[in-house]
Amino acid sequence: MVTPEWRTALLVLAGFAAGLGVPDLDFVLPFVVHRSALTHSVLPALLMLLHRERERIACGVALGIGVHLAADSFPNAMTGYATVKLPFAGSLGRAWSYVWLGANALGALLLGGVLAWRILPAPWGAGALGAVGLGSVAYLAVTDGGWPVLALTAAGGAIGWRMRRRQ
Repeated sequence: MVTPEWRTALLVLAGFAAGLGVPDLDFVLPFVVHRSALTHSVLPALLMLLHRERERIACGVALGIGVHLAADSFPNAMTGYATVKLPFAGSLGRAWSYVWLGANALGALLLGGVLAWRILPAPWGAGALGAVGLGSVAYLAVTDGGWPVLALTAAGGAIGWRMRRRQ
């Protein structure tokens, strides 16, 4: 029998898998250019939260968007095609594109993490976030811009671990 916790965890993981592709919906949506600020932001996950019953999926979608945007923060060159574009206003330019992608990646990851801890009991939330972490490593290992994110995450984890051990 599938318990409510299992169902919620599976919905979070399904949302994560879907969320990894949400920013690139701009390739198929009409009248939206690549790296649109509409799809390359936390906005799609926030819109899902307008309906409370979609909270479990929105949690995973936010996490997937956050991981995708983190990788997009490290393009080969932040010029032209790689810059974020605002509807009817054009490119944000190089510096503001980095700010946009970084801020939205952090915001999406924070939103997904907070939702996961709110909708799942602690052991289930830890398990779901652990599975998201493994999925993130797999995604980032094969995605352009993924290796710098993995390196920064590992460095941050190592620094945090050393600081914790000193206390």
